[in-house]
Amino acid sequence: MINIDRFDSRILQALQRDGRLTLGALAEAVSLSPSQCSRRIARLEKEGIIEGHALRLNPEALGLKVTAFIFLSVDKGRMAAPREAVAELLARDEVIDCHTVTGSHDFILRVVVADLAELSRFLSTTISPMAGIRDIATQVAMDTLKVNGPLKVVP
Repeated sequence: MINIDRFDSRILQALQRDGRLTLGALAEAVSLSPSQCSRRIARLEKEGIIEGHALRLNPEALGLKVTAFIFLSVDKGRMAAPREAVAELLARDEVIDCHTVTGSHDFILRVVVADLAELSRFLSTTISPMAGIRDIATQVAMDTLKVNGPLKVVP
């Protein structure tokens, strides 16, 4: 675990809320100089706390109106390396997130597609033909209430 102090915590909180803050505005918000903020951001990036800078897009504005969660169970006897087999899915644009999980399934995928027909095609042409898949369960999100909320940062 990497040590962060209250200033690092404030910087991370502010940048999670608005990644486009200028150094001047950030410095004012966290009570440091712009050069101190710049050095701290560089250190936080180097230490891997800040992984990158991304742009968030509105899926609906792009015509992507369906978010679904696909739960996969693999037959470990028929699939020698489940993570490697699922790796091909990770390259698909429809797959936004993939997690290994405990419980009755092995993986959860979050996919975002234009409509239910596209989801059906994705399931039937991409997921179902995969060797070693024992069970597939899908749940479609009715509404999205929160996405990519800020992480709690404790000094």
